[in-house]
Amino acid sequence: MDDGVDGEGTGRRRGRVRANRSRIIEAAIAEFAANPDASMDDVARAAGVVRRTVYGHFPNREALVQGIADEASAALVSLLDGLPDLPDRPDLTTALLALLSWPVGDRFRVLLTFARRELGEERIRDLLVPARAPSLAIIERGQADGVFSRYLPAPVLVALSEAIALAMFEEANRGAVTDSGESFAVASLVLLGIAPERAAAIADEATRWLRESSAASGR
Repeated sequence: MDDGVDGEGTGRRRGRVRANRSRIIEAAIAEFAANPDASMDDVARAAGVVRRTVYGHFPNREALVQGIADEASAALVSLLDGLPDLPDRPDLTTALLALLSWPVGDRFRVLLTFARRELGEERIRDLLVPARAPSLAIIERGQADGVFSRYLPAPVLVALSEAIALAMFEEANRGAVTDSGESFAVASLVLLGIAPERAAAIADEATRWLRESSAASGR
């Protein structure tokens, strides 16, 4: 019985630790979005915890920024692991992935405003690594089917699509992009050789597909 009580206590403590870490990460995202030079004290106040708690999870600002980056990467991996069964159409799947991934990038786009100088450009691009293999497979399939253009090799198109994603999030930071990923879906398809009007129609189709899929699953 004592072991069970100890186990429950340990579980509660771990739960509090995880909850505090998540609270600190969310507070840091909001604080850095408002002020890239926000201090650890600012983050602690926003998270509603004492400074010691923040330092218990992240010994310095660099570690905190790295923690946000790790959280962003984990969120993308979670998204990709939990994808629904997507249509057997490379163009529609490309639009769907753009729409599904936009909220993840939108949540963490604050990294682009301040973290480049602390993490470096390469680390920012590394955040997109989990999506690289699926994107490559879809583009290669689309090129083989004649749906996507072959004007550039698929790996180059993947690299360009990642650059577009980062650019779109930068523009969202500036307020120039305010939609829910539709522009990103269209831009991704245009890059692959789809005419803009057709790309917009596919993005609309993807939006309807997600709405109907969500309704069917009761979410």
